[in-house]
Amino acid sequence: MSLWDRTNWQEGFPFSPTRLKPKGSDRPGTASEAVTAPRIPEDGTPPVPWAPPVPKPTPGATLQRFAPRRALLRLLPLAAFAWGGSGSARGSSPTLPRTRPDHLLIWVVAGRMRLQIARQTVEMRPGSLRFLPAGTAFAALPLPGAEGHVLTISPDLSHGLDPALPRQVTAGHVGAAGDALLVTLRDLADEAARASDRRALTCHLTLLSLRLSRLDPEPDRSPTDLQAAARNAAPPHPDRPLVERFLALAAVELGHCRSLAGLAQDLGTTLTVLDRACLAARGRRAVDLLHGLRLDRAAELLRHTDCPPARIAQDLGYASHAHLTRAFVTATGRTPEAYRHQMRQP
Repeated sequence: MSLWDRTNWQEGFPFSPTRLKPKGSDRPGTASEAVTAPRIPEDGTPPVPWAPPVPKPTPGATLQRFAPRRALLRLLPLAAFAWGGSGSARGSSPTLPRTRPDHLLIWVVAGRMRLQIARQTVEMRPGSLRFLPAGTAFAALPLPGAEGHVLTISPDLSHGLDPALPRQVTAGHVGAAGDALLVTLRDLADEAARASDRRALTCHLTLLSLRLSRLDPEPDRSPTDLQAAARNAAPPHPDRPLVERFLALAAVELGHCRSLAGLAQDLGTTLTVLDRACLAARGRRAVDLLHGLRLDRAAELLRHTDCPPARIAQDLGYASHAHLTRAFVTATGRTPEAYRHQMRQP
């Protein structure tokens, strides 16, 4: 028999049974058992099935972030309310205005409260009241000894009121109507806590809106305030019609990238005269009034339209979307996208 002839020799050396135990799983039919089997597999090994697909893990309901029910209306003590972003600071007081998604009523009963709004800082005195519509950028800090009330109102509750709540920042003095206003605020808080019937809450809000429309004008300022105002006094006869015509023209030309000098020329004056008139009538330069007008229009479009922020920046004369974002963050503390999301929260 030739060495190369095929035989049926499949037993004994080198085909003697192995004494090694198969590694891995002890289940029959696995690949490890087939490799270390005592006999040569003639028919091959059965294919190892693929592992069944594993579903994508999702956090359970108990692990998800709990979102509490948002209060529609809250009455807070004035001393416990502070709002704004901390500035670069020498102190910890809020110095950078921030927006809120709800309407706000601030009423000072005793002490003082520092309020920064529209790039101006005022100190509210006893009896002073401010109503700030949703989306208004402001900073507020109660000074030591301040007492009063702060009412937050969800914009959803203000629909259908007659008279409607003010759409602009409203300032006034409570005067002799303080007791009646306090009863109205407490009734609103009690009715909101019950959350039984929205119609009753609407009636109380209508009464509050009526009281806001009948506020007394703020009394004359204290001698200290008058002296400070005298030091920064503007010219005695500001050209208010010129300023109003400038604002009307600027509102029409927002998206045309017109220069201030060109706008002043269209009004028949110079930029220097226009700046003086704006400082005398509004306390701000023409360029600041133009920036404020552009920001107000951008905020209105973000609240009431679905126009992309990049398109809003283009339509209002901003150099780019980034330019709009920087201006908006500086004024409100939020990006245009975050502001739109905040104002549309349910």
